[in-house]
Amino acid sequence: MCGRIVQANPGLYPAQFHVAENLAADFTPTWNLKPTQQALIALDGAKDGIRRLAPARWSLVPSWAKDLKLKFPTFNARIETAGEKPTFRAAMARCRCVFPIDGYYEWQTVGKSKTPFYVHGDEPIGLAGLYSWWRAPDATEGERWVLTATVLTQDAPASMTWLHERAPVVLNPALLDRWLDGSIDGTTLTAELTAGSTSLHQQLTWHEVGPVHGDGPELIDAAPHRFDS
Repeated sequence: MCGRIVQANPGLYPAQFHVAENLAADFTPTWNLKPTQQALIALDGAKDGIRRLAPARWSLVPSWAKDLKLKFPTFNARIETAGEKPTFRAAMARCRCVFPIDGYYEWQTVGKSKTPFYVHGDEPIGLAGLYSWWRAPDATEGERWVLTATVLTQDAPASMTWLHERAPVVLNPALLDRWLDGSIDGTTLTAELTAGSTSLHQQLTWHEVGPVHGDGPELIDAAPHRFDS
């Protein structure tokens, strides 16, 4: 799964993900971004095709939902079933995005002990995601729509099952344009996407970190080695 991400270098994202319009000028870099907070996503406009980098609420809410706060978590969606689930089906078909990130945290669970690790590459990576626009059913004409999004996950590659059974889907840059193209049904890209993600995970590195509390660059520092006295 993927429940905490790092978006600390937003200035690098537009060029790397071929963004034409940057709507993230006021975004504050973060080393501990949590679900329901504002995350940056790249998406192609459904009407004009313009690729934008924009803030979105990290937890997808389908347009038909009556409330912004759902009774179940939607910050992650399983790529294997997203095309079948009512919450994600429409987005998987035509409303897809990418979360540009510097890395993400995952917790290794051994018994009752949970140890945080920071997973990252040499440069920002893109996580495949879905988005949806939501507005309250009783909204007035002047009230704005809310952009919401989720990160797709897959079975963890063999090299990372020691850390967690699930992993975020890392988008192969060669698939970027097709993944963001709303005229293509996303379910037709699932096999290619997961295969590419499995391969890309081999290029990622990780290290243990300290408690992931607060926010700041020190959160991604490697935890000091502990020796028994």
